[in-house]
Amino acid sequence: MHIFTFLALAVAMATRSMGGYVNEWDQPFDFKCPLGQAISYVSSVHNNHYEDRRWEFHCRSVGSTGACEDSGYVNEFDQQLTYVCPLNKAITGVASYHDNHYEDRRFRFQCCSVNDRNLTGCYITGDVNTWDGKLTLFVPDGKVVNGAFSTHNNYYEDRLWRFNICNI
Repeated sequence: MHIFTFLALAVAMATRSMGGYVNEWDQPFDFKCPLGQAISYVSSVHNNHYEDRRWEFHCRSVGSTGACEDSGYVNEFDQQLTYVCPLNKAITGVASYHDNHYEDRRFRFQCCSVNDRNLTGCYITGDVNTWDGKLTLFVPDGKVVNGAFSTHNNYYEDRLWRFNICNI
């Protein structure tokens, strides 16, 4: 392997954490990025038999992170979810559990400061999934996820998701 290819691969591996699904159907998860990283990619697939989603997260280096806090659960079952990290923080972790009676999940988020910088130029994405469809969010370089919004539908037993994206 050429030394420059090896170095580029090593840098890519050091700055991006890759993973598979963090949960099985109907099971809880608690995902956190390593220190110095924030969520850079979110993917999820829905299964109509389980009426649940499996989740995948990737992280990217954002410099230093610190002053983290946990939101606690931010939604009730079958209710809207509206959450934005406080004090210019970025989402660096997500935890959730599923309830078969409601066929829904409750979510909590970990938010951390990024390089002690203010987040600017924030915007809310459009829906990043359809009912029962694949969810995909790519966070552009130089940006972080700062908030999440979702609406639950009892017919589909699923959620539509949007995210708040900010410059760092």
